[in-house]
Parts: sequence; C-alpha cells; structure tokens
Amino acid sequence: MTEDKVRLVRRVMGSAQIFSSTVNDMLEEALTDVGDPTLALSQLELMALIARSDSGFKVSDVAEFMGVTNAAASRAIDRLVQRGLVDRTVAPRDRRAVELSLTEEGQDLLDRVMVASDDRLMQALGEYTVERLMEASELLEAFAIRLLEADGATERTCLRCGVHFREGCAMRQMLGRSCIFYERISPSGPEPVAASG
Repeated sequence: MTEDKVRLVRRVMGSAQIFSSTVNDMLEEALTDVGDPTLALSQLELMALIARSDSGFKVSDVAEFMGVTNAAASRAIDRLVQRGLVDRTVAPRDRRAVELSLTEEGQDLLDRVMVASDDRLMQALGEYTVERLMEASELLEAFAIRLLEADGATERTCLRCGVHFREGCAMRQMLGRSCIFYERISPSGPEPVAASG
C-alpha cells in the first residue's frame, strides 16, 4: 500500500470520528434544548432501548448494551428510576430479569429529545437527496463491516447504533451480529444473514 493511500485511509477514519463526535454533540445539545442537560447520552441510549422493548432485561443485557460492568448498569438503571424516568419491577417469568419501562415523564422526555434531534438533523442534512444520503449510509456501513472483518470481530453482539436503532442493520444482515435491541422487539426472530463480500 502506498504512503498516499495510507494517509487517505487515515483521513477517512479521522472524518468518520469527527462525524461521530458531532452526532453525539448534537444529541447532547438536543438534551439541553429540551431542558435536561444533566442526562448523559448513555442514559438517553438506555431510555431509547427501553422504549423500544416490552420484554424483560437482565442487568447483564443492559451492561452489554452500555458497554459497562453489571454494577455500573445497575447504577445507571437506579439513577433513571430515582429521576422518575424509568419504572423497574422483577419479571414474573424470570426473577433474574427486570421489567423496565419508561414512565410517562421518561417517554415525554425521550420524545422531545428525538424531535429536537430530528429537527437539527433535517436542518443540517435535509438538503441532500435521498440517493446521496443512501450512498453515504451504505459507504459508512461498508467501512464498518470491512474493519470488523479485518479484525475478526464479526461474531460478537453489536451495540454500535446507540439511539439510532433500525430494522435493516448491516451489522446483523451482513455479519450475523446479534443485537440485544432487535432480539427483544422482533416478533419473527433474527433476520437472515446475507453473504458478505
């Protein structure tokens, strides 16, 4: 590989990092816009996961989703419960699992943050054509898949989408990665895995 190509690949990775950081900053600004700058982005992501599922979670599931220890996940749940944003009860079918649901206040906050986030995104990116946005999405996914394949990291649980859950995830479809979110909400089970390449 030529030195120029190495520099260009590093530039692409730098651009991707800038984009990712900018998206996180935008979400944090959306939290501030709706009047709750004290809520951490990881807590917002957890609330988004809870809102999309009516199944019980083990603390270990929440820990895996957040990329933290079980103790840290338990504390994160406790903080949301104490703030009145999440209700927690023991799951009747599995006493090791907890039923997590958003309170009315929690759902209202999440809805307002997502509307503020969508408004910001549309102001910034809404002028791009559908084709250009799809092309950007597909290219970013292709880069992520190639990096994971190069690392041999294709079999693990994937938790890379944060609050941007979606049905047609390339990490699941192309790499067969499991997803806590999708497994909890999908009535039909896992999606078929497409051949990668």
